[in-house]
Amino acid sequence: MKRLSLILLGGIAVSSAAALGQDLPTSLHAMQSSYAASGSIVVIDKGTIVIEPRMPAPLCAMPKTEDGRITWSFYTFPLASITVPLAQVDETLISEDRVFSNPDAPRNYKPGDVGDTTMVVVASRPGKQFHTLLYDLEKFARLGPGPHSSKEYGQVPDDTEAFGLTFTDPAEARVFAVALHSAVIQARAQTAHP
Repeated sequence: MKRLSLILLGGIAVSSAAALGQDLPTSLHAMQSSYAASGSIVVIDKGTIVIEPRMPAPLCAMPKTEDGRITWSFYTFPLASITVPLAQVDETLISEDRVFSNPDAPRNYKPGDVGDTTMVVVASRPGKQFHTLLYDLEKFARLGPGPHSSKEYGQVPDDTEAFGLTFTDPAEARVFAVALHSAVIQARAQTAHP
């Protein structure tokens, strides 16, 4: 009887891993669809994606209340691309924050105002980094219309432990965050059970 239980448990584990593997393409497609208005996602293989945000990256302002007064944090992620091995994402640190993309937000802000943009922050597991291509926002801003080489806007490789992606639609940001969380779990399961 013990042997039968162990065989059944083994069969359930294999079935669960197979089911997760079948859902990975669905999660990847959901990520691509939800991010389409902000950039593109290229699937390299079942475990790696390349995210290419639209340029230029917006400057995002986030209000915080400290000691009874409002302070602001500013973020921008001038990323031409981010290579993301899904198994290296820390799914517990995927977060969504409402931020303001209007540069006048700190001056016009009233307590209770909600940001116009959602920023999804993605962090790597300890000791891991994502390979990125950064560009110089000032050089990019000076370029006129038309195609330009990466050298003209100062593109350079870099590594980072976290990055942010912006979405004008909070519902799309939510779909992306949920699909990324699912894809990370599924990719890690596939790595553990090839």
